[in-house]
Amino acid sequence: MLRTVLAVFAVVLLATACSTTPAPVSYPLNDGGRVSAPSAITTTASVSAEQGPFQPDADLYLCPNSTITNAFEYDRDFRVLNFNPIVLIDGKVVMAAVPTNNACMTSGFGHRMGRTHKGLDVRSRPAGMVYSAAPGIIREARRSPSFGNTILIDHGQGVFTRYAHLDNIQSGIEEGREIGFGQPLGIMGTTGRSTGVHLHFEVLTGSFPSGLTAHNPLSFPPYMALSAGF
Repeated sequence: MLRTVLAVFAVVLLATACSTTPAPVSYPLNDGGRVSAPSAITTTASVSAEQGPFQPDADLYLCPNSTITNAFEYDRDFRVLNFNPIVLIDGKVVMAAVPTNNACMTSGFGHRMGRTHKGLDVRSRPAGMVYSAAPGIIREARRSPSFGNTILIDHGQGVFTRYAHLDNIQSGIEEGREIGFGQPLGIMGTTGRSTGVHLHFEVLTGSFPSGLTAHNPLSFPPYMALSAGF
């Protein structure tokens, strides 16, 4: 797995070296196939809070033996192609695209069952810890009829993330608290309107509490230090 990931990064670096487009940051990989998040995740944040233990996975896979709605293109190993573990939201906020580890995708953003599915669904077996995708201020940490145990984080500059269907909300996670990147939020679950254990993750822009617009978490460009200016 690690050799494959390193090969993909080498191809990307070779291709970009022959163009005028700045090369994406080559994040260090550890033996678990994860990337070390760039310092820009914290330097672009609206708050200064302690960073947690989370390291994003370098790859995202589709769940095997499942019917996947709104899936991105994938290879014969069910690995999502052109997946970016660290993304730049509207040229403002740097964050992790999938805030949990060892998870596979069950549903993407888009039309599903007669309505718009406004986030990314991923699951892991056993159910995994969910982490904050970037630093910010917790605006909601509550239970709702549809989302179950849900957390909404304000990352500043009109960028928000939502984490839904959690089995629990971690102790100390409460409205108004500042939180750093990669801090534990709770275990993924099946609370609210859910058909199985998973994380429903949303990236939103706009103003809180009303006026938030959901976007496909996998549609944002990779963080590129030179073009972003930080």
